[in-house]
Amino acid sequence: MDDVQRVLPYIPDGSRFVDVGANVGLFTECVLQERPNCEAFLFEPVRRYYERCRQRFEDNPRVQVIHAGLGSEPGRATIFKPRHNFGGNTIVRELFFDRSELAQLKSETPFDEEEVPIEVFSDVAERLGIADVSFIKTDAEGHDHAVLAGMLAWLETQATKPVILAELLAEFYHPHWDQQAAALEGLTRVGYRECDLSQMQKIDDILLFPSEYKQPES
Repeated sequence: MDDVQRVLPYIPDGSRFVDVGANVGLFTECVLQERPNCEAFLFEPVRRYYERCRQRFEDNPRVQVIHAGLGSEPGRATIFKPRHNFGGNTIVRELFFDRSELAQLKSETPFDEEEVPIEVFSDVAERLGIADVSFIKTDAEGHDHAVLAGMLAWLETQATKPVILAELLAEFYHPHWDQQAAALEGLTRVGYRECDLSQMQKIDDILLFPSEYKQPES
């Protein structure tokens, strides 16, 4: 709920928002408790969590749950699912296996794998008519840079651009730091403020604002 309170000022009641990496839908449910007239588009790649999320909102016609992860290219990917952390699912293999001193997964940690569909947000937005979005949350466990890259074409067409809350990784930790930096540079090109990550922690939820954004009055 603390995360929700942080972003509620950027989600007017009756607006649209997007929840990428929705898991079982708790973030969106908390938002809708405060903003019941909002319309939401949720993306969740893990089948089990997608099904639970879909059931959670099956009586709310303003919520659409899409069974897919998002990225910069469409296709399929393996997602790694640690059994001790239902929110720690990632398709970034290096965060699990390739860098032992920083890896989330230890040798004794049980985990499962699942093949999941990956779509590009700009393509989905065109197909579903997603526009006039006030806020986007991405929580893709190290894959947020690819999610953002796949949004650039759509963002460029939006006269009013959404505030974005993205889970980003520090340079010393991110195995794909250059790609994350490129995605942020892409956001700047389509109308977002530059983002300084030099003082961030290993993993931070970073607010990304359009260049012309004005803070809502309290």
